[in-house]
Amino acid sequence: MFDRQKKSSTRAPKKLVAGRFHSAPAKSVPEKDSAAKKATPVRRVLPFEEIKRQLTAWAKDNRIPGKFQAWFTKEPANDHCDWRILNKLVNNHESLVLDAPARDMDAPAVVKNVFDQLHKDHLHTLKKALRQIWFRATGDGRYALLVQANIHGRNSGHEIKSFIEFLQHNCPQVISCHQVQCTPNHLFDPALLQNTRVDVKAAFGSAFMPIAGTGLSMHVLDWAPRMKDAWLELPLRIKDAVHPAKGARFFEFYSASGYVSASLAQDFEQVESLDCRETAMESAKMNARSLAGNNMRFHRSHLDRAFLEKFFGKRDNEGKWTFYLNEPEAEPITSDLVQAIAASRPERILLQVTDLENAAKQIKRFRTEGYMLRKNIPLYLEPGSGKFELLMLFVPDRAGLLGGFAAQNGQKRSVKRPQERISGKNQADIPHFVQKKGTPRARKD
Repeated sequence: MFDRQKKSSTRAPKKLVAGRFHSAPAKSVPEKDSAAKKATPVRRVLPFEEIKRQLTAWAKDNRIPGKFQAWFTKEPANDHCDWRILNKLVNNHESLVLDAPARDMDAPAVVKNVFDQLHKDHLHTLKKALRQIWFRATGDGRYALLVQANIHGRNSGHEIKSFIEFLQHNCPQVISCHQVQCTPNHLFDPALLQNTRVDVKAAFGSAFMPIAGTGLSMHVLDWAPRMKDAWLELPLRIKDAVHPAKGARFFEFYSASGYVSASLAQDFEQVESLDCRETAMESAKMNARSLAGNNMRFHRSHLDRAFLEKFFGKRDNEGKWTFYLNEPEAEPITSDLVQAIAASRPERILLQVTDLENAAKQIKRFRTEGYMLRKNIPLYLEPGSGKFELLMLFVPDRAGLLGGFAAQNGQKRSVKRPQERISGKNQADIPHFVQKKGTPRARKD
């Protein structure tokens, strides 16, 4: 499948029944049903070559325009990835298992050390109460731990204190540890925080974790890919794709910690980021303060037509904008929002999608609004996981290559088609795309 974290639908996460992971007595299952459960297929992780083949076939079948760039990826180090210890039912018995970010990846020493510690007799009650431990990687060999457990009674409380002391004295790679509790009661996942309340209690360390050696930080609840190596270099790839000119401005939507926008702050005159979550606001503001310049701002808001019209209705916010949207799978961009984005008249639109079917829809929607697909950059940020994404670059169709279709549709609505703002100052900076028709003989060949 083609996804970052398979969120699968826009529905709220399904509640987990306590007895599924804990000590509720197992119900007798008819033999027929038991056989059906065993026959449930396991999702196959596609090899990289098969992923490439599927993308090529999709582009051909859907006549996807634009140039396909080289795959953007990087082989990950095992200690630069998020790991999980999960409490699962295995053969009708609860058992702790290691959840690797990719198949056939060996766990780093600190993960194995914690895993072995949890099997010792003096942590028996904690082991039963544990739902998961999430090792959130900083990208330089360190971790922030998130512990989710149903802790009740004196024994559980005593054992978790003993476990925390073990981390502090024996695991120098662990820089912080927090207990998390989700409402509704389901497994914590930073990619699935919609309609979820997460309570965080610090055992030790800061609620903010460094992002490798960048000087930037993110909240322990903020989303980031489980594999960090390729993601850390994504801002540079975005810069190479858009070639920012003097006076260019950058707006990152669905920004989470604002890592991309903060990393590009020195390359743009003005940088903005937007997200609706409180943790994202705290991370982005911290990152803005760490920058040498004072050109980054954060907006805590949902991305909608009202926000775009208000922000770009101000004269001070006019300019040559590049939009970057890492579209959440659980909240795909609607056609109305595409219209509002186009009406803001950005010079560049970078749309990162996690579903090929949705990618085809968005291409048609932006085409209708007068934006042509210029580049396609396949992203394999988490090698070995089978999850890949597509980063698409749209530019205004100033040369009229899309024909009258886009123009006619633009006239039916109050939405303005992208217009070229030409002056003696900036005329040279505006790219122009020309398509020449060949002779009949050339076209035949």
